[in-house]
Amino acid sequence: MGQSNLIIKNRIIVLFVFLVALLIAIFARLFFIQVGQTGALGQMASDQRLRMLQLEPKRGLIYDRMGRELAISAGAETVIAFPPEIENPEQTARELAGVLNFSYNEILRRITQPRAAIYLERMIDQERAQTIRNWNLPGISFIEESKRFYPQGELASQIIGFAGIDNHGLEGIEVSMDHYLQGQPGRMSTERDGLGQDIPHGIERFIPPKDGHDVFLTIDQVIQYIAERELENALEQNEAKGGSVIVLDPGRGEILAMANQPTFDPNNFQAYPSSSWRNAAITNSFEPGSTFKIITMASALDEGVVNLEDIFFDPGRIRVGPETISCWRDGGHGVLNFIEVVESSCNPGFVQIGNRLGLDNFYKYIQAFNFGNRLGIDLPGEARGLVYDYSDLGPVEMATMTFGHGIAVTPLQMAMATGAIANGGFLLEPRIVKEVRDEEGKLVESFGPKVLRQVVSEETADLTLALLASVVDSGTGARAQIPGYEIGGKTGTAKHYGKEAYDSSFVGVIPIDNPQLVILVVLYEVTSYPYYAGEIAAPVFREIAQDAIRYLEIRPTITEDIPQVEIKTQKATVPDIKGLSPERAMEKLREMGFNVKFEGMGELVTEQVPKPGTSLARGSTVVLFFQDTLNRMESYYTFVPNLRGYTRERVESILGSLGFKASFSGSGTAHSQDPQAGSFKPQGEEIKVQLR
Repeated sequence: MGQSNLIIKNRIIVLFVFLVALLIAIFARLFFIQVGQTGALGQMASDQRLRMLQLEPKRGLIYDRMGRELAISAGAETVIAFPPEIENPEQTARELAGVLNFSYNEILRRITQPRAAIYLERMIDQERAQTIRNWNLPGISFIEESKRFYPQGELASQIIGFAGIDNHGLEGIEVSMDHYLQGQPGRMSTERDGLGQDIPHGIERFIPPKDGHDVFLTIDQVIQYIAERELENALEQNEAKGGSVIVLDPGRGEILAMANQPTFDPNNFQAYPSSSWRNAAITNSFEPGSTFKIITMASALDEGVVNLEDIFFDPGRIRVGPETISCWRDGGHGVLNFIEVVESSCNPGFVQIGNRLGLDNFYKYIQAFNFGNRLGIDLPGEARGLVYDYSDLGPVEMATMTFGHGIAVTPLQMAMATGAIANGGFLLEPRIVKEVRDEEGKLVESFGPKVLRQVVSEETADLTLALLASVVDSGTGARAQIPGYEIGGKTGTAKHYGKEAYDSSFVGVIPIDNPQLVILVVLYEVTSYPYYAGEIAAPVFREIAQDAIRYLEIRPTITEDIPQVEIKTQKATVPDIKGLSPERAMEKLREMGFNVKFEGMGELVTEQVPKPGTSLARGSTVVLFFQDTLNRMESYYTFVPNLRGYTRERVESILGSLGFKASFSGSGTAHSQDPQAGSFKPQGEEIKVQLR
């Protein structure tokens, strides 16, 4: 009996301990739920009761510089579903499938999800929205969102770009200025019971969205229209893959127009190939050809290695290393002064100019003008262009770059570089955005001119402009002329390697006396004839410029304000200044009316070009060398022409104009010569001619 009581007693103790442990576990669990999970469970309860939707803000507007609308946000209906309130999902899905752009199965799947609310289709048109409203379907409702609309259609489409359905920019200004345009989303929530009915006096929250800021561009809608119209006309008249036009205010670096072909309509961008969305004026690189000679001539003038009185000889071709570089004119141009080299766009002449400039100096200016680097425009996708690494440059590469071959630039780079010449020598950062304002019209941020660097002196810029004016007046840019206005410009035609296609370009400044516009025209891969830039690109410039100057009311050119390029005919004999100090040499040469350029520096002048005794126009440059720079002398030598077959009088005339002396033996016409034709010799050198 005692043993039985002991067993019962032990069982009672065990049961008691078990019950106590169970109670402790229950109380611990209750404590954990009531205290430890209060926040999480409260949030779960709130999520079951509250139905929340994000409210998208209205995207900021995009205007041109005059406040004309380029991109707006219009109200649009978005269909939403509240699955707990839908009474007959199958019937609802069948009804909606006939109106929305989704199948029955997709709609049924979405409206039967265990969610409080869900988007069905965003931003549908008013007609479809009204149809659904008329059905009065339980659990189907609407909220208003903003839909992007581009009232000008294709105009400036590659500048503006487009935004997606999620209110984020995808291309153009829409993406680059998205942080201003987008705004801040709002939220809307209501409290419902288990049956999906509103709880009287329940929680209701409404945080309104904050609309985006408005962006004002530097683009002028009228000038943009003019540029696009004329570019489209040019492509209709010529067989070309595409084209770009940039109209620039050179004083402020502001882009007034940037047109590209082919183009697209951002209201229906999906219907166009993605390649047409690209802004070719900043993403494309092209070989500029002779338009790049603007950089060569400005660099050479700024370094003082050429002047207007310098004489060059173009025999039709020039040998550089293993390559022969030909002139576009059969037989060459013969004797040319520097102005005529520019006017005739003579490649052998520019090779000789580049030879004087030297690789180090030329590369320095290429970098200063920012070729091979981005300029920082407020648009996505800006390309760098293609420039040789310095270590990869040899004599041939250097020679071809002087006339714009073997280098690739973007249209924007070429326009901004020309703008630097037009504004007195300052390279500006390109501007496409003028200012940003909030929804109340208050200024948020303004974007003014920004100078990147001074690339050439004001004197050099003015002289380069005058030379560009002579190109239009008397050279290859004659078809860019506009009566009453003095225009400076340069043509460029570059052949694509391996196929019969050409990039034809023209860049012009108007008016020369007070530059207000730089206009660049590029036609890509022209396959029709004529393909020369002077024939097809210069006329496009003229048509755009004519309408632009009328619209902007730019006054006609005042003759006395036009910068002039003049050849000084008064000559003097170059003295012998070898062995003099640099200071004394400069003093002596300046007294005689010559300019002076030092190649290096030392205690005494070792050599000079031209040679002593050379008859040279006052204002010409005498180059002085020191012991450690004698290797640069040949850069300033002059090409010796082929004199064979010329009379004595003609030989004397040619050699005299080139700065050479002549000695003759025999009689008749020139039969042989020493030095041989094609060699380079310093001015003042004696050329021995055998007549027979």
